[in-house]
Amino acid sequence: MICSNANSSATKVVKPCHQPPWMVHLEDHCLMDNQLSAAYQTTRLEHNINLDITCCPKVARLTKLMVTLGNANSHPEAIVEMMMAGANIVRLNMSHEQEKWHAITVQSIREAGNRMYEYTSDIYPLGVAMNLRGPEIRTGIFNGDPLNRGYAQLKEGGIVRLVTNDLAKRAGSACCFWISYPNLPRVCRPGDKILIDRGAAILQVRCVRETSLVCKVIKGGIIKDEKLVQLMDSIIPLPQISETDNEHIRLAADLECDILIANHVRNKRLINGIKSRLKQIGANKVCVMAKISSQQGLENFDEILGAADAILLDRKSVEIDVGPEKMFLVEKVVIGKCMNVGKPVMLAFHVPNCGQPRIDMNLIANAVLTGTDGIFLKTGTLNCKQTSELLKNIDVICREAESARWQREIFNDLSHKIAIPLDPSQAIIVGAIETCSKSNAAAIIVTTTSGRTATMLSLYRPRCPIVAITRYGIVARSLQLYHGLYPLHYINPPLCDWSKDMETRIESGVNFLRRKKYIKVGDAIIIVSGWRQGIGFTNCIRIIYVPPEHVCIQNELSDFELCL
Repeated sequence: MICSNANSSATKVVKPCHQPPWMVHLEDHCLMDNQLSAAYQTTRLEHNINLDITCCPKVARLTKLMVTLGNANSHPEAIVEMMMAGANIVRLNMSHEQEKWHAITVQSIREAGNRMYEYTSDIYPLGVAMNLRGPEIRTGIFNGDPLNRGYAQLKEGGIVRLVTNDLAKRAGSACCFWISYPNLPRVCRPGDKILIDRGAAILQVRCVRETSLVCKVIKGGIIKDEKLVQLMDSIIPLPQISETDNEHIRLAADLECDILIANHVRNKRLINGIKSRLKQIGANKVCVMAKISSQQGLENFDEILGAADAILLDRKSVEIDVGPEKMFLVEKVVIGKCMNVGKPVMLAFHVPNCGQPRIDMNLIANAVLTGTDGIFLKTGTLNCKQTSELLKNIDVICREAESARWQREIFNDLSHKIAIPLDPSQAIIVGAIETCSKSNAAAIIVTTTSGRTATMLSLYRPRCPIVAITRYGIVARSLQLYHGLYPLHYINPPLCDWSKDMETRIESGVNFLRRKKYIKVGDAIIIVSGWRQGIGFTNCIRIIYVPPEHVCIQNELSDFELCL
């Protein structure tokens, strides 16, 4: 017999709750930090009106930073400090120093990477770029005046002789110095202008002799060793790739550099020649970046962009050709064309070393707002402390500008130009970016083998960092060129169960974001991954929410309590 009690309390219906206890109730919170209220406005005017000058930017910087290493900032301790300050790529300029110095510097870079691993337990995939000499003309060494070694003071109105005899290569002075182009007297005529060190001094040819030129200084200045010489009124048939460049290409391959910067690119033949030589020596994965530094390079930009893997715009050199009033147009055109085809672009900024190095932060901010992938700082003459302080200052202005971008315009422009039906992988990328914006995700985590999926995500310029997890170091380092990518070199051996191995990699990405303090409990994270092992199978999007540290991501749905 079953006993019943009418006075007993009604039986409670227990419903399972599929919401983790740490998730934020989005309907109860207004998430309007980091210029979010302005980012998705429907018009540019509304976007500008809703920008908040008191708003704090995001913690994660998305714009990449490249710096030049010189004698004062190339030892391991200095490189570690620059990495901690935010450097993503370091550049070696083959126009200065001997090959031995560059080999020693690469060893210092590797040592700095080992030290970073000891400090942070993360492999820091610092990209190494080697800048070839390329087709250029340079001055010699200024050792002719015992009072002014290493430089010469050219005074306006003075007379100076430029010689091509190699005997004068290391005996330059304010009245006479060597030029590296032996045919200079044959291509110059009286009245032609010659710029030294991108306009630091300007000369005008007065007299042409067999092996020298007599010039008048029409703009004075200090000229240091091995500075660039530009002929304003003469077209010179410089070779595309010199024997010295061939040696440096092989050196870059031997030192396992990740990026080769082709200097003074005027057409695609130089890029194709460099890629052909890399292929011959078996270094196909080295990224070839074309440096645009002349009017001729701008005129042939479309063919250069088609051949190169990335673009570096040398602002100061181009400004000499087009004029300062046109420079903002050049930046917009170059960045726009690079974004249109999905290739990374960096803008180079000269950093004068006059006590405290200064740079116009408004120019940096405008470059970031326009959509550049990275900023290149010419810091070869700075010491470690100066370089690190500069990197920290640039980091702040980049984060401010990134938060102030009109995100709706960027996504609409890039997604609407793609023909329908979309390629499957492209459709997944567009879906992931839209899901990211709708959920206000704090990060995107993508597992990648070749890096292609990660670079496609970067193209749409999401407002959050993209953690690209790869097992290949060269892929991780090459991804440092792309906007918003945080490459994570995952070195643990693969598990037998591929799905469990995938979850382990994703959890390592979440832990990486925790250590960087880019996420907090309750934040949404977009996961982009493949449905099976191998290249080309990326077709899965999912959202996870950041649990407390003691909760394992792989089992985040197994320990829920029932809602009563």
